[in-house]
Amino acid sequence: MKSPKHLFLTLPLIATLAGCMNISGVVRDKPTGNPISSASVTINNVSATTNAMGAYNLTGPFIPSHVIFVNAPGYNIYTKSVGKEQIHDIELVPRQ
Repeated sequence: MKSPKHLFLTLPLIATLAGCMNISGVVRDKPTGNPISSASVTINNVSATTNAMGAYNLTGPFIPSHVIFVNAPGYNIYTKSVGKEQIHDIELVPRQ
């Protein structure tokens, strides 16, 4: 039986070979820098909700042309191409 450590080390390799990409970051309020919890982050039908610290993590078959959408109540919707970056820290602008 393989150890959990062995499995942990091989999962990133399997994800890479399958074309999967891990994208993570923190969603913050642009004027204050405070984290935004419960924001919805979506890329190519893969979604996550930010935690109390504004952090999110998505894993999927993303390509650079996919678009990241971020939506939170009281804020303008954020969109940007994923590109090749794996960390996307996002600042949302409050609605006027």
